[in-house]
Amino acid sequence: MFFVGTYRDNEVLSNHAIYNFVEKLEASNVPTKKFSLTGLNQEDLNTMISDALCLYPRICKPLSDIVFQKTKGNPFFVLEFMQSLCTRGLLWYNHQQKRWVWNESIIRSEEITDNVKYLLASKLNGLPGNIQGVLKVLACFGTSTSEQLIGYLSEAIEYSAIRDQLDDAISGGFIEKDGQGGFKFVHDKVREAAYNLIPTSDKNQVCDCLAICWPRNGFFAL
Repeated sequence: MFFVGTYRDNEVLSNHAIYNFVEKLEASNVPTKKFSLTGLNQEDLNTMISDALCLYPRICKPLSDIVFQKTKGNPFFVLEFMQSLCTRGLLWYNHQQKRWVWNESIIRSEEITDNVKYLLASKLNGLPGNIQGVLKVLACFGTSTSEQLIGYLSEAIEYSAIRDQLDDAISGGFIEKDGQGGFKFVHDKVREAAYNLIPTSDKNQVCDCLAICWPRNGFFAL
């Protein structure tokens, strides 16, 4: 039997079940090995972009160097950054040349690309109000939300359509099911960007509303 467990070390505490599980395996003399994954290095990132654009690595290197500078090789940030370039017309397929092309000088100089969190915020700001609403609510409870909590919220008039909104948010690639019936953000930076959509002046009001809808638990990320 071969088991693989994955987690983000900034999202789990020392009392998490994964640590207890590993300790039991080691106590039973079951061989275990831990790998810490970091961001892609410049060479690997260039290879990935080369494969994605079907271009030689030497042609993609100027672009991949910029992407590395902006994202530090974080795979999730790389994906968001590349998608933003396509969305804003800075990376496009040229049918005459039959290849992907880009404007290196504009991409390098654009201030908006210097902060991937800003890209996420811009992306979320462009969403329909119903999807924004459910992301804001979920962000108040951290990176994951249980099915039980969703059930409590759906009983309130304000959040009666939350399940339909969850489906829309899943389709948009912002949240996913966690395998236990609950929901979680695809990345903690998405949750952070969603939480920051709530104006500071409204955060106490949102907290009070959620507390009324779910009085059994007084903990909120606010």
